[in-house]
Amino acid sequence: MSAPFFFGAPGRALFGLLHAREEAIPASKHALLLCAPLLQDGIRSHRALWSLAQAVGQYGIPTLTFDWYGTGNSGGRDVELSVPGMFDDLDLACAELLRRGEVESVQFLALRNAALPLLAALERRVDPVDVVLWDPQLVGADVVASWRRQHRQQLHESGRYVHATHEPEDGELLGFGVHDALLDALCGLDAARLRLPPGSRVRMAVWEMDEELDRFAREQRAGGVSVEAVLLDEGERPEWDVPSRFGGQVFPRRAVAQLAQRMTAQVPW
Repeated sequence: MSAPFFFGAPGRALFGLLHAREEAIPASKHALLLCAPLLQDGIRSHRALWSLAQAVGQYGIPTLTFDWYGTGNSGGRDVELSVPGMFDDLDLACAELLRRGEVESVQFLALRNAALPLLAALERRVDPVDVVLWDPQLVGADVVASWRRQHRQQLHESGRYVHATHEPEDGELLGFGVHDALLDALCGLDAARLRLPPGSRVRMAVWEMDEELDRFAREQRAGGVSVEAVLLDEGERPEWDVPSRFGGQVFPRRAVAQLAQRMTAQVPW
């Protein structure tokens, strides 16, 4: 069962989609909150996140996908997307999921650049958290640089505009209105410098380990956080940065299935 609804404060409505199985036996004591990446990655990963949420929900774990304020079906304009606003959105989504799912705790999953606002928000908590990072981007300055590079490629190198010349416009990035404050805030985020509450657990599902992932794992472990990594099938690694694939959906079927099995404890991490 998938139930769409709006929640949040008047004037700041958020759109959510709750995936759950009616009369799940035994009833789950925890729920799963999925955090979508920002800008074009959020659009491209819609099918993959929906499929994952559906699979986990059907297993009996209430799972919520939602749109950040200023994105998707939520209220606000795209230029209103901000890091402090995403902190508020996460608090609202978590509270709504606890209420609707009738559970005791919430597990978090972030895809790609959603890891940055999620980890920054969870750093403010006192109690341990349970987090899954799927193909995470952990250095905000690198994320913003990749957006700007992709923006230039779409304008000048992708063949998208054959008979016209387009120049970047102020306040626009990859077809979205983007405030400088969002980019500045993201550039200031480095996940390795964020400190999750001691006793927290982080599991990374990645296609390949790299220096930034290793650095993040080392720093979190030094702070008393358990960090594990699972390698996904390299053969279906998405081509996120290929200009000609900019508008296509990213749906790594085997990775979605592997994650669903692990999120539901059918397969151990």
